[in-house]
Amino acid sequence: MKDEILKKIKEVFKEDDPTRKDTRYYEFGGRLQSETKRGFIESSKRIAAERGIPGYQGGREDFGVPLGSRYLEPYYISGTETLCDMDEMHQINNAAIQQMGDDIKRTAINGLDLPHRILQQKVGVSVTPETINRYLESINHSIIGGALAQEHMAEINPLMTRDGYAKIIAGDDELAARIDSRFVIDINREFPERMAEKLKQKIGKHIFQVARIPTVGVRIADASVVHRWNGNQSALAFVSAYSLGGGSILAEFTITVKHMAYMLLGTPTWPRRGPRGANEPIGIPYGYIGDFCQADTVNDDPVHYCMESMAISGVIYGLIWFDSYVLGGIGGANTFSSPFTNNLLDDFTYHISDWVKDKYGGFAAVKPSFDVIRDVTEEVNFYGMEQYDKYPVLLEHHWGGVIRLLNLNAASAIGVGFATGNSTAAILAVYYSGSFIQKEAWGRHNVGIGDAPDQINIPNTVSVRPDEGVIPELRSPNIPEDSLSASVFVPSPAACFASHRARGDAWCLSPIVKVAFADPSLTFDFKHVREEIARGARHEFIPAGERDVITPSR
Repeated sequence: MKDEILKKIKEVFKEDDPTRKDTRYYEFGGRLQSETKRGFIESSKRIAAERGIPGYQGGREDFGVPLGSRYLEPYYISGTETLCDMDEMHQINNAAIQQMGDDIKRTAINGLDLPHRILQQKVGVSVTPETINRYLESINHSIIGGALAQEHMAEINPLMTRDGYAKIIAGDDELAARIDSRFVIDINREFPERMAEKLKQKIGKHIFQVARIPTVGVRIADASVVHRWNGNQSALAFVSAYSLGGGSILAEFTITVKHMAYMLLGTPTWPRRGPRGANEPIGIPYGYIGDFCQADTVNDDPVHYCMESMAISGVIYGLIWFDSYVLGGIGGANTFSSPFTNNLLDDFTYHISDWVKDKYGGFAAVKPSFDVIRDVTEEVNFYGMEQYDKYPVLLEHHWGGVIRLLNLNAASAIGVGFATGNSTAAILAVYYSGSFIQKEAWGRHNVGIGDAPDQINIPNTVSVRPDEGVIPELRSPNIPEDSLSASVFVPSPAACFASHRARGDAWCLSPIVKVAFADPSLTFDFKHVREEIARGARHEFIPAGERDVITPSR
């Protein structure tokens, strides 16, 4: 374990000797040891007095299991110097975490080639850079609730929807240069030259629209509203910009705008998980996690990029999907924030990164085989297990079984991805790590009913049948085989982004999604994921979608 990691752990636990076996972890003052929780107690007293109904009762210790008998340790946000209480990483207490989820949910991406072809071939109007600019002015009026069709339509106060807008992506520099720069996500400016050339070459002469419906839209509805919001407002903007009349051609054109070449960021939830529409977290493919992350545009270190991407995975699949949609809001902040706190996953990953370079001579340098998967996975698991055994404070920090397994599974996937550049081999490492090594070494795979190695079906990790798996980049927690445990679906995206980063690819699953989230107009900065989360923990992050403008001044 690196000295700087131990230094932070000793500081967090106020322990001079991290190897000590006889600790005093259980001689603490309950909730009152935490300044944050003391604030909760005072706030709850005022709330109870105002509404006449008791709520949070932090002063009582006779509810369920007594809390605070162990040390309520603070957490460092990895890659930053921010030290915060665990409560500050709960998705409801952290505005940056909420905004990350909102910025993904509210994104609509659709192609403009088909609507332009309809306009030219069936309507008989010309599509030029000038008309495209006119359309973009119209869509940026309508996407935030401005009326186009009738003057008597109710409009939305623009202060409520100030973060809504639409831009385009174009792979052709000449075309992009002729569009109003305010409406263009500039690939040349947002990406290093090597990545920019690959992205532009793949996108080619196609044009895509990236619309962000206002954050308040996904706050009052679920993410499936995004497709309809974007489709309706885009259709109206085309009608306005090209002066289209009525009749069957308008109906055909409207269907084209709304449904053709539309990219779902997340598939609808499979029925046993409950009805959820498109763009919800459970349906987001693993490959998109690496495309959301833009850390590789500002930092060449592959481990840094992987750690920033793991923070997105922990938030989207862990804190927002599992902790909110499944658990109902309470509980798992320490589990799902573990990939981006106290630099522990960073340490595991730097270890296996150096080991892979020494063993194989570089990244993506060895042909994938089960021998490679076994060697890399065993190395990183045995290293991590040794750290937990050697330093009791680490075991105390990652006190829940799923926390340790999640991080070791992620490091295993990253290690195999770095070694082979093959995402299928890397996702096999997640399953081999969890269902074999950890089961044999620790006697269990997970916590409670998640002790499920018999359910982890390794053959399904290489299946391309949609009801069993599909390729790793297209998998998600929406696949039944991947939904059994958070220690599987949270680390699984690492198989994709580590493999593609090892090969030097410019994107994981979609060049369009990669460019869409390089947009500097987004409220959340996907270039600096952990720093944004830290700003949320420090209460410095300003989210969108606030309702102050329509509420009484206080």
